Amino acid sequence: MQKLVAKHEAGDTFAGRAIKEVVTVNGARVILDNGSWGLVRASSNTPNLVVVCESSQSEAEMRAIFADIDAVIRTEPGVGDYDQTI
Repeated sequence: MQKLVAKHEAGDTFAGRAIKEVVTVNGARVILDNGSWGLVRASSNTPNLVVVCESSQSEAEMRAIFADIDAVIRTEPGVGDYDQTI
């Protein structure tokens, strides 16, 4: 969560778009300037992370949002096994 917030504060982009905000209720939801978003949160019933992405533009943008969230998750050594894919 902290890394996603830091990306927003640094002016980084996701899927080539500006990050409008990061909402940290029930995980971290990265909302882009066009309304597309990606969410990473703990599963409510298993010891896993859940990643959900939605694009207002295209499937390609949705996949790019997932790839950017995935890249951040994989830099966190405390995550352990992680198997989310599209």
